[in-house]
Amino acid sequence: MDTVTLSFLSGVLQILYIQAVLGSGCLQSQGSCCILCDSGYFRPNDCGPCLPCPATGYTDKPNTKPYCDHCQRCEGIFLYKEKCTSTSNAVCTCIPGRICTDEKCTQCRRDRCPAGQQFGGQKCVDCPPGTFNSGAEHRCIPWKNCSALGRVIVNNGSRTSDVVCGVHITKPTESPGSSSAVTTVTRKIRPVVQPSPGDSNLTIIYVVVSCTVGLLLIVIVVVCRQKLTERIKHIFLKIPKPIVKQTEEEDGCSCHFPEEENGGENEPMTLEA
Repeated sequence: MDTVTLSFLSGVLQILYIQAVLGSGCLQSQGSCCILCDSGYFRPNDCGPCLPCPATGYTDKPNTKPYCDHCQRCEGIFLYKEKCTSTSNAVCTCIPGRICTDEKCTQCRRDRCPAGQQFGGQKCVDCPPGTFNSGAEHRCIPWKNCSALGRVIVNNGSRTSDVVCGVHITKPTESPGSSSAVTTVTRKIRPVVQPSPGDSNLTIIYVVVSCTVGLLLIVIVVVCRQKLTERIKHIFLKIPKPIVKQTEEEDGCSCHFPEEENGGENEPMTLEA
C-alpha cells in the first residue's frame, strides 16, 4: 500500500475508534478523553464521552461545556415560531393583537403604532404619501379628496393629520349701474373647523363650574337672608315697650235721681183724709 492509502485508513480507524469509545458527538479526542464535543452534545466529565442534549436543552456550536443551554419557552403572550432542537434554541413570536418590541422578541406590546405610522410586518413604518394616522387608527387612511366634494384645500395634510377642505359660500350681489337685476356670485372660502376632543372637554368643564358657582351663590343668598331676618327680629325684641298708665276719667255727667224735698229721708209716709 502507498502512503496516501495508509493515511486514509489510519484516519478512518481513528474516527471509528472515537465513535466507538467516546461516542458519535466527539470531534476531537486526546487518548480516551474527548476534548471537543459537536453541536447538540455536551461533556459532563472532564475526561469521557460526549452525551446528546436532553429535549429541554441545546448547544448550537462545538463546545466543551459540561451542560446544555436551556431552551426558551414561549408561553402566555408568546407563541412558538420555531421549536427548540438539540442544536438551536426556540424562536418566539407574540400572540395576535400584539407585536414584538425587538428582533429577539423578548417583549410584546399592543398592536398599535404611534401617530404617522402603521404596521409593516412586525414593525411600525411611516404612512405612505397621501395617507395619515392620527394615532387613533390601527392603519394609515387616505386624505379627503376635496375636489370630489366640490371644495378646495385650505390646509395640506401630513402623516399625522388629514387635509382641511374649505366650504364655498355663495352670496348674490347686484351689479351697480344696471337696470335689470343682474347678479354676480362671490365666493368666500371658510375652513371647516372640526372641534377637537379637548374643546368639548373644556365646554363640559365650563358648564359644570358655572352650575356649581350658581348653586353656591343661591345657597349663600338664602343663608344670608335667614340670618338677616333673625337679627332684625332680635333687635326688635330688645326695644323696651312704653308703660301706659290707665286713669279713670271722671264722668262729666253723673246721673243721680233727685231727692224729694218733702220730708226727710226717714219720715214715714201718711195718708191724708
